[in-house]
Amino acid sequence: MAEKSKYNFKCLEQQCTTMACHIRPIIDVTLGDLTRWSTQGYLMNILPGVSLKMPESEKDLISLELMRKPLKKDPEQTACIFFNEEANGCEIRYSRPLSCRAYPLEYNGEKYYLSSKDCPGVGQGEVSKEALQEARNLADQVFKERGETYTALPAVYSIIMTQMIRQSTEAMQNLSEEDKKKMDKIMSKPSDEDKEEPAKSEDTED
Repeated sequence: MAEKSKYNFKCLEQQCTTMACHIRPIIDVTLGDLTRWSTQGYLMNILPGVSLKMPESEKDLISLELMRKPLKKDPEQTACIFFNEEANGCEIRYSRPLSCRAYPLEYNGEKYYLSSKDCPGVGQGEVSKEALQEARNLADQVFKERGETYTALPAVYSIIMTQMIRQSTEAMQNLSEEDKKKMDKIMSKPSDEDKEEPAKSEDTED
C-alpha cells in the first residue's frame, strides 16, 4: 500500500479494534533502543522480553526482536510480549521500540510507505507539515538504526562468544586435579539414551 499524498495518522491506543501493531509478525529492536532504555533506566525491565534471533539461512541476519506470546482469546495467534490483552494496550507504551513509534510508516531508503493495511489509526485526525515531517524523521531513523544493528550485531555476538569461551577455558585450566577428575568422570558418564538397550530384532521364518 503506497503512502497517501497526505499521511494522516492518530494512534487509537486502547480504543484500537485490531491492535495490528502488536500482532504484526516481527517487532524490531535496535541497538539504539537498548541505549535509550539504558539511559531511561528501563533496560533491565524490558530486556527479558528481547530475543536474539539467529540466522536460519545464509540470507538471514542476526537480529533483535521483542518476544511473543499466544493470545488468550486466540491461542493460535501470537502478539508482542508487552501487549496487555485485558487492558488492550501496550505495557511499555512510553518506552516502546522506535519501530513501534514509527509504525505504520516505513522507509526503505528510497520511499515512504505504509507497512500495514489493518491499522485503524491511518486516515484519522489531522496532520500538519510538522507532524508529517516528524513521522518521516522517525521512519528515517528506524531505517538507519536497523541497518546499523544488522551490521554491528554479528561482531558484538562474536566478541561475547569469544569472551565466554576464553573464560570457560581459563576456568577449566584453574581447576584442581581432583576437580578435573570429577569433571572427567561426569563427562564420561553415558547419557540416558546410551543406557537404553537396542531393540532386539525378532527372528522371522523364511
